[in-house]
Amino acid sequence: MADDAHIEEPGPADEAVARALRDAIVSVEAAVARVHEFSAEIFELVGAPGGGDAVDHHNALTRVAGLLDATGQLRATDWESVRGLGDVLADRAGRLRAHTGEVLDGLAADAPAQDRVACLQQAVETDRLGETLQLLVLVEDSLNLWQRLRLARIRTTEPDRLEHECAAIGTTLAGRVERDVGLLLRARARLASYAALKPFELVRWLSTARVKKDIARLRADLDDVAAALGSAAERALEAEDPSVAENLAELGNPVRAVSGALGDSARTLGGRAVGAGSTGVGKLGRGLHRVAEPRRRPGGDVPLTTAPDA
Repeated sequence: MADDAHIEEPGPADEAVARALRDAIVSVEAAVARVHEFSAEIFELVGAPGGGDAVDHHNALTRVAGLLDATGQLRATDWESVRGLGDVLADRAGRLRAHTGEVLDGLAADAPAQDRVACLQQAVETDRLGETLQLLVLVEDSLNLWQRLRLARIRTTEPDRLEHECAAIGTTLAGRVERDVGLLLRARARLASYAALKPFELVRWLSTARVKKDIARLRADLDDVAAALGSAAERALEAEDPSVAENLAELGNPVRAVSGALGDSARTLGGRAVGAGSTGVGKLGRGLHRVAEPRRRPGGDVPLTTAPDA
């Protein structure tokens, strides 16, 4: 059979696997926008320098997959142009997962507040936790595109191996999705655990502009990754402890965070501990906020210290 011959119509097994490969990642737009400036730095960080740019790889694979979808043909020259990417992509995905796991292990849930803040800043700013997860999404989608092309190639040139390869690809894909969703859930739980700090610690902690920026960045990255992972992430999040989502919603909002941390005490005070809506905070809430305010010179309004704005 000629290399450029029309590909045989897919059967039920390979059609199902091809569909699963297409649907595993819903969108990579957010990932591309987030990591296009950082991919080389992150690959260096995880021990996978060189080997080409992640966005370029994805663009090349998208082009070839688009031609396959439009014409029903996979030309030998097109396949050869991307054939060598499979091992590169699999290696990078594994390294990105390993790095993510190590960073999450460093976010100790039982350390003092000051140490935990330092760990979070290290994870976000130095270890690039959010960007690593976003880059994993992009690499995984590239690998799924490559597997689709490989499946089409096998269907054309080695049809006797098609059933075996479909089973192998399907099993591998399921394992990759499970690991990626698992990392997402771990990251959400670790970040959410910061909302369990004592009220005074939490207000002081969230008063720092730099910390609030780190939280916002990481929360946005986790939301983007969840959206990209589609139905697999949706099912996992439905089974997630509801307190995780609640705590993530509180982080970055000192008023809500303190209200949640005070819990029954706030309700015992008849809601006067923290005011509702746009009215701000009540007496106790204002007292807690003053913990985070800069000290002032006696008799004057000029702060002695200010929270860092970086």
